[in-house]
Amino acid sequence: MAGHRGRVAGHRGRTPRARPAEPDLPLVPMRVTRERTRRDVPYRVPSWTDPVVARATAVVGGPLGRYAVVGARGLSGVAAALTVLGTVMLALGVWQKGHCLTKGWSTPDQFWRACYSDLPVVHVSSPLAARHLPWSGEIPSDQAPLSGLVMWVLARVSPSAGEGLAAQDWVFGLWAVACVLLLAAATLAAVAMLPRRPWHAAHLAVSPVLVTLALVSTDLLGVALTLLGLWAWRRGHGWAGGALLGLALLVRPFPLVWIAAIVLLARRRAALEVRPQRDGTPGATRDTAARTELLRAGQVVVGAVLAALALVVPLQLLEPRSLTGAVQWWGQEAGYGALQMVPRLFGTPLLPVTTTVIAVAGWLVALGVGVWLVGRPGRRPGVVQLAAAMTAVVALTAPSLSVQSGLWVLPLLALSSRAWWEHLLWASVETVHFLATWLHIAFASDPGRGLPPETYGMLVVLRAAAWAWVLWRVAEEPGGAPDRQALTPATDEPARSPSTA
Repeated sequence: MAGHRGRVAGHRGRTPRARPAEPDLPLVPMRVTRERTRRDVPYRVPSWTDPVVARATAVVGGPLGRYAVVGARGLSGVAAALTVLGTVMLALGVWQKGHCLTKGWSTPDQFWRACYSDLPVVHVSSPLAARHLPWSGEIPSDQAPLSGLVMWVLARVSPSAGEGLAAQDWVFGLWAVACVLLLAAATLAAVAMLPRRPWHAAHLAVSPVLVTLALVSTDLLGVALTLLGLWAWRRGHGWAGGALLGLALLVRPFPLVWIAAIVLLARRRAALEVRPQRDGTPGATRDTAARTELLRAGQVVVGAVLAALALVVPLQLLEPRSLTGAVQWWGQEAGYGALQMVPRLFGTPLLPVTTTVIAVAGWLVALGVGVWLVGRPGRRPGVVQLAAAMTAVVALTAPSLSVQSGLWVLPLLALSSRAWWEHLLWASVETVHFLATWLHIAFASDPGRGLPPETYGMLVVLRAAAWAWVLWRVAEEPGGAPDRQALTPATDEPARSPSTA
């Protein structure tokens, strides 16, 4: 090897510089050596830095070569590749629901086969079959406002109406196509926010949970709107970011956590900028930057409220029962996947009022945790870290944590710096819970084949532990995590060195 390098260098007519030898060591040291010796790499190469990715690339020839061209197609090439891979994951999701596609979504068969999906089931069990709004029937649907509207649009676009298998398949197929577009948009937003490690957006686009969860409900719409809202806020468009987050709120309440994180960090920065600085930055400049960030945080809040009202108010005038799900939330019993359901599974159910009190207290505690984290001395968490901590509290105290709720963890993993082994460990628990939920629901029809309540209760606790662990890992990332500043809103403030920031 040395002689070969000498001949090549001699041909160029100059003395070669000594390069670090490639020792015969395990894969991780070799990847670190590669990354340190490549000065022309515009972003992190996952097959050089993550052991799981390095082993997974064996199916396509192994990790990227030491002297391979990296980043020739820019971020757009990464986004395109991840979009294709995400489409493959969604195609696997359609295949996983294949039994119901061919036989129909009937009970209890859809639970035994784990192919349940809200869209075809709600379509045939509500006025959607007649192409009316889902809340207009004798028993109004409990779908969220934006989710119900999306289902209504699919019913209107579908060539087949009614309650037959053809109508179900059309609605499901149209939603699968919509999911491809939503996942592509979410992936583009994630890549744009991670310019130094765009391949980390694969935690969203190539997550195994997409296969089982993406087509169960309309939650992927809320996830995509949330990421687009964060991207807009990051670009300095507070009104647009708030509007997108407000629309995402009409799917699930999790975007409230991101809005709270943005506001808390803006207030924290404003408080810090008032203090004397030793970095030489003029006080007026610091004050202007802090005011700008506070203004954008206010724009996010107001934009979210206005966007939600712009959709809810006309919908309420058209169909007064469109907020049935929100009204029922205040008095519902503990639902599937929630820790609050565990006592019921073991024979001592909680009262509905107790469930509601715990859920409301969970949101208040989450806000308190966020205030404590931003004020903790020696630590300055980013938006992702703060949102992860608050999401953990909200999820563990929620009255219901359905199987598709796992999709809301993906933005946190994609925008953080977690390794793939952590993602896969969490995803494996999530998949086990996915299967266990349907088997437990089917237990009522055949106790000999279904999952008994006690076993399901233990799996719910295991899933809660997995959520707490992976979100804690995100929340406890060090302040110098890569691309942490990628989620700092753009300002006119002069750049600071890492030692003074």
